[in-house]
Amino acid sequence: MDVSRLHPSVAPCRPAAVPGTSARLESPEALPPEVEDALTVGQFVATGLIYKLEGVRAERRLDQERPLEDQPRVQLERPFVMVPGWTTRREAFNDLGSKLTEGGLNGGRIVFVRDGEFFTDPEAQIQAAPESVPAGARVFQVVLKDGHAPPDVVADELDRNFEAIRQLTGAPRLDVEAYSMGGLSTRVYLDRGGEAVGRLMMLGTPNRGTRFAELARHVVQRDVRWAMSLGGLTVGDLPALDWMAPLQGDGSSNPRLSDLNSRWEEQASRIEDFHAVAARGLLTPAEKGGPLFTQGDGLVPVANVPPPGAKVTLLSGDKHHRLLNREAETYQEMVRFFQWTPLSEPTAPPPVT
Repeated sequence: MDVSRLHPSVAPCRPAAVPGTSARLESPEALPPEVEDALTVGQFVATGLIYKLEGVRAERRLDQERPLEDQPRVQLERPFVMVPGWTTRREAFNDLGSKLTEGGLNGGRIVFVRDGEFFTDPEAQIQAAPESVPAGARVFQVVLKDGHAPPDVVADELDRNFEAIRQLTGAPRLDVEAYSMGGLSTRVYLDRGGEAVGRLMMLGTPNRGTRFAELARHVVQRDVRWAMSLGGLTVGDLPALDWMAPLQGDGSSNPRLSDLNSRWEEQASRIEDFHAVAARGLLTPAEKGGPLFTQGDGLVPVANVPPPGAKVTLLSGDKHHRLLNREAETYQEMVRFFQWTPLSEPTAPPPVT
C-alpha cells in the first residue's frame, strides 16, 4: 500500500511518544454529517501528510546508509516470489531483488511475471520466452495488471503467476514474501485451495484492516474531489479500500476480511510455515472513537498485522511502511525464515606476478 502521493506542505510534528496519545475524536455517529465529513477529511489529509513526511525522512536515511549493501549475499534453493500490495511502487523491491541477484547469484537478475508470462523489465513491456529465462533463476517479482485491484481479483493473477513459476523452475513449492495488501491477496489464493506456497512471510499486511483505508473510502464515497485528487484516489479504489477497512466489534464493519479471517487455520494448513513482520515506531491512524494515533509503520497498526491467533515479529526503530523492503532488519528476517544460505564474500584473486 502506498499513500505517499499526498504532497507535504507543512513541517512534521512528532510527539514525544506514540503510545497513549491523548487526542481523541467524538464518535462520528453522534455528529451531524457535515461535521463528520470535516473531521474525517481533516484526519485523512493530516495522516496522509504525516505519512508522506515520515517517508521522505526514512528514504533519505536509507539512501545515505544503503543498509542492504553490508548484508551477506545468499544462495536460494527455492524460487522466491515478491508479491506487491495496493498501489505498491514497482521499485519497492529493487534493493532487495538486486541484493539477491548480486554477483550473478540466483539467476543474476529479477524475473518479472504478469498474468502467467515472464518479462525482463518491471513495467512488463519486454517479454521473455521461458527458454530465455536463466536456468538458475530464483528471484521473481509479480507485476499486477492493475495495482488498484482488490485481493479477490489479484488472487486469480497469483494463481496463474505461481503456476507459471512452478512450471518454469520445476519447483513444487515457492517461498513468498507478500507485502502489505499482497498478504490478503495471497490468503485469498490459499482460501481458494492454492497449494503452490511453501513458506509465507507477510510484511506489513493489514490482516485486521487499517484506519487509513476507512478514511480514504469515506473521501471517495462522499465524492470529496479535492481530497481524492490530493491522495490520488478514484472510485476504482473502492473495492480494495472495502477489503482493507478496519475490523471492529463483531466484524460487521468489514464482512470480507471477517470472513477471510474466520478460515485462517485452513489457509495456514496449506503452507509449510508462516511469519508475520510489522513495524511499530511511527504515528499510525488508530480506530475511530479512541486515540487518533497508535503504534505502527505509519499506515498499519501493529495489532492489525497478524492473522487471528498468530504471533508477529516487530522490527526495531521507526521503519516506514513504504520502505520496509529496503531495511536490513527485514532482510535478516528473510534470511532466517526462508532458510537462505549466507555466502562469504568472494576471495580476491591473487596478484599478477
